[in-house]
Amino acid sequence: MRKIFLLVSIIFIAASSCFAANYIKVEPQFLTSVQTKDYEQINETLAIVFSKIRSEISTKKYPKYYHDFTLIKDDGTQSKAFHYVKYGNAELIYTNDTNELKYVSFRRPELQKCRIIYDYPAGKLYAVQIFISDNDYYIFGSDGKYVDYTPYVKEVNEKVIKSWRVPPRKKIDVLARGQKDLLVQMAVTVGKDGQVKKCRILKSSKIKELDDNAGAAIKAAAPFKPFPQNFFNEELVITLNFNFSL
Repeated sequence: MRKIFLLVSIIFIAASSCFAANYIKVEPQFLTSVQTKDYEQINETLAIVFSKIRSEISTKKYPKYYHDFTLIKDDGTQSKAFHYVKYGNAELIYTNDTNELKYVSFRRPELQKCRIIYDYPAGKLYAVQIFISDNDYYIFGSDGKYVDYTPYVKEVNEKVIKSWRVPPRKKIDVLARGQKDLLVQMAVTVGKDGQVKKCRILKSSKIKELDDNAGAAIKAAAPFKPFPQNFFNEELVITLNFNFSL
């Protein structure tokens, strides 16, 4: 009887160790006041999430393709590139274009808006999203490092500026006819392959030739570099300003 009890105990301990090994503790990259005014709120969430997090999960039970599932109502944290579906305690994220399962995520209801994301089908920890508002969120990789989009956005902006062929000053003055505000603001949607998917005017100069000139600069600069591997987004919307008043 003693031998049997000892064997069972060993098996239990081994199983417990195996289960515990699925959790990891990651030292996240905490943000500073220079990066965001909400750094304290974000860092508090970071510390909790990464203090005990699964390094991987099993994804075998999750349906590979989206069909007639009920979608989760958007609480301001969803990307338009995906379908979000509730499945048990998980949130399944399917791509809009192929309807294939891309990510499996989990929410922490006791925290602010936060999403822990695993890739599919590997089930490896991919990223953590922390939301401050509908349009203001921060992404951290599986290593806890902050995924900074700023360098990519800056590079896009610089490439467009280099491609911008500004009309001669005299021509602008003739077109303006005394109008002072000659700012054109464009929203450029860039796909993960660096291709421009959409381009729309957010603020028009009210002069078609100048609006078209701004659009031509974007067209000449495209395509841009593909997204770095640690980017979660399938696409980025970048705002570009063209000031013809200078």
